[in-house]
Parts: sequence; C-alpha cells; structure tokens
Amino acid sequence: MRSVFVSRPNWIPVTFQAGVDNFYNLLESNSLSTRTIGVSDYPNESPLDEVIKLMKQCEGTIILGIPQIEITSGKIKDTEIKPIQRLGTEWNHIEGALAHSLNHPMLVIHHLEVKRGIFDRGACNAFLHSVDMSDPSWVISKPISGALTNWKNKLVKVDKQTPSNETSSIPKPTLQWGMYKFEGEAGLYCPVCFEKQGLKIPCSRINSSHYQCPNCNAK
Repeated sequence: MRSVFVSRPNWIPVTFQAGVDNFYNLLESNSLSTRTIGVSDYPNESPLDEVIKLMKQCEGTIILGIPQIEITSGKIKDTEIKPIQRLGTEWNHIEGALAHSLNHPMLVIHHLEVKRGIFDRGACNAFLHSVDMSDPSWVISKPISGALTNWKNKLVKVDKQTPSNETSSIPKPTLQWGMYKFEGEAGLYCPVCFEKQGLKIPCSRINSSHYQCPNCNAK
C-alpha cells in the first residue's frame, strides 16, 4: 500500500458521507492507504507540526473540498454576498500549501458550491475537479476515475535513495554485532543481512575487536 495524505474535514455532512465512503473504497482498491490527522492519525504535538510530519511520510496529497462554512449574508470586498457562499475547511488551504511546498502531486476535488482559495482555478498546479458530492456516484464518473489514474502515476516515492556516486558502498550497520543470538549456534552473525534479508551469515574476525560480513562487507 502506498501512503497518501487526504486533506478533509473530520466532520462530514450526512448528505456527503456516502460519496466520501465510496471514494475511500476506490482509493483502497487502488492500493492507496489514506492518512489524515484526526481520522487515521492522532497528534501528540501541535496539529500543524503533526501535519507536516505526516505529509513527509506520504507520496502525494488529495484535497477534498466538502462544505463546512455557510455564509448567508455579508460582503466580499465591497460586494454583497449573493447567493449563499459555501466554504471548505480552512485546513484544505493550509495543507494544500504544505503539499505544494513538498512537491507533492496533488489531486483537488471539491463540491461544486465550494469555492475560493485552493479551489479557484489557477491557484495551484494541480488536478482540479468540481463535482456534485451529494451524489454518491461522483466517485465512479469518468473524469474522476481518469484523474485518479493520472495522479496516481505521478506519485513520488518517499524512500531515501542512495546517491549515484555511492551505489557500490555498503552503509554502516545501525544494528549491533551479537544482538542476534540463536540457541545451539555459536558465533556472530551479520545484523544487516539478518535484519534486511533474514540471512544468518557468519562473520570473520578482522582484528581483536572488529568483524566483517563476507556477504555485504559490513564492518
């Protein structure tokens, strides 16, 4: 499963819940594991710090613009609000900006009445789709299915890659020699080979205090 960050409100109106559930089922069927503060992960530190930490563990970000705020009267600049304005959670914009700064491929889907900020076309370089989220079948529409496929192909691996000029080097073991002891078997085994490959490789003594693995050359 590949981890992806989903920016969404913790509270979802009843009329939108079925569609969101269907979307999560679609993601799971595509071998995508969803991560959201307050839904899958719970913070020990400030929410913003936890969001940053969690996003760095993910390969991409999905922004779901689900109505949270309804403005029935007031002004935008000097213009009276007509008709009613509906906004998503403010965390959509915060997490969208963080995802952009981390170079995450972003897929932005919002209810057709949710506007402003990240949900304005041209605000960010991302797949942006407006759908009627009160219709549970929005998930299986061709535009969403196609967008999800294109976005999934752009996901970035978060695994640390070995620099090209160090491809032949073996990292120093972070495990301690002798930490694995097997009943009835004497000698020291390479902790790197056992931890990574399950191999019990007897190690040769280099001097009075050092050993070397004949398989991976770890010392």
